[in-house]
Amino acid sequence: MSYVKESVKSLSEYYVLQDFSVVKLNQNESPYDVPEQLKKEILERLAKTEWNRYCENRPSGLINAISDFIKFPTEGIVAGNASNEIIQAVFAGLCRQGDNIVVITPGFSVYPRLAQIYEIDVTSVPLLNYFEFDVPGIIEAAKDAKMVILPSPNNPTGTSISIDDVIQITENINGIFVLDEAYIEFHQKTAQEYVHKYENLVIIRTFSKAFSLAGLRLGYLLAQPHIAKELEKAKLPFSVGIFQQIAGEVLMRNYPIIKENVDVIIEEREKLFEQVSNLSNVQPIPSSANFFIFSLDGFDAEHTYEYFYKNGILLRHFGDERLKDYVRVTVGKPEENEKFLTVLKNLVL
Repeated sequence: MSYVKESVKSLSEYYVLQDFSVVKLNQNESPYDVPEQLKKEILERLAKTEWNRYCENRPSGLINAISDFIKFPTEGIVAGNASNEIIQAVFAGLCRQGDNIVVITPGFSVYPRLAQIYEIDVTSVPLLNYFEFDVPGIIEAAKDAKMVILPSPNNPTGTSISIDDVIQITENINGIFVLDEAYIEFHQKTAQEYVHKYENLVIIRTFSKAFSLAGLRLGYLLAQPHIAKELEKAKLPFSVGIFQQIAGEVLMRNYPIIKENVDVIIEEREKLFEQVSNLSNVQPIPSSANFFIFSLDGFDAEHTYEYFYKNGILLRHFGDERLKDYVRVTVGKPEENEKFLTVLKNLVL
């Protein structure tokens, strides 16, 4: 007899290969670690903190730092153990068993995964020919949905939805619209100002990408204060430890230092995309994130992935039918991008 519910038993294991012996361009991480001067400040503050005491359940220092930086009221901010916990809190706080949510496909796999665990129905709206968002299709699918949840830029395609389209969806659905802005620092276009206007618009962000904190697990949510207050209840108490709180606060208050790396990544993305585009038998998809997908004439994704891996570069490929010919590359340091380009040319030329 199994005590585990079927919706969990039937899930596949969430697995992403971790291999640090090669050039690792498979998880949309920043290629740059937190600058040494900021690590020193974080660790000095951590050393002066009592570890035997519970931290603040609602981390005021971190939330104040976020509020000051993004110019958003503290009452509308919820911090969590990475955006994954925030996403889980949104599901737990907004949806009941049997409710329906709308996602895009191909899209971020965590959304349907959580829906299955919570036994929530999912309606998937396919992206269009070049992975653009089908806004009329999303609105139509969301007529009776409790929630629409979309990432922009989208993981794994890198394509994004316009702010006008965000407003159109928000105004034409009955449920709540959760916009996942995990890559906002690379995209530099946000719907944040409209959270004040629309009660049914919620934004999720992470420190894992631009802020180089994938290993520390920290994220946050923006909503109107009365929504944020309720969603705070849906996450586990004390889930953001003192290390995360201090690190997040220090990085937010020193963003000009972080931005130096962000600017390099954006510059490298544009340069690398142009170089890949100039190869006649390679088709990259324009991206607003720190990654892009591409296909090669005559090769499926698995063959391309294996060739790169054998040559010392770890990329990502997916099981989605729409992506069977595409692999995803994260923008790395300049020297890593050069190696990627060399391997790509050796494969196709």
